[in-house]
Amino acid sequence: MLLLATLECVSGSFATQPLERTDLRRPLRDVMTGAGYAQMLLRLGYGPNGPGTPRRPVSDVLDIQP
Repeated sequence: MLLLATLECVSGSFATQPLERTDLRRPLRDVMTGAGYAQMLLRLGYGPNGPGTPRRPVSDVLDIQP
């Protein structure tokens, strides 16, 4: 899901903290049966690009020997 979102220039992030509260978790159950438990919320949207993260050169972390 996140890879597809990235291909479409959509940002995503996970949110689990609200689900720790019973009063917030209960409304996320199946509307028809009341069954199931939400394990995670996924937030998707558009926003400004953030700064790039620093990366080490590949040669610092990968050593290919014949």
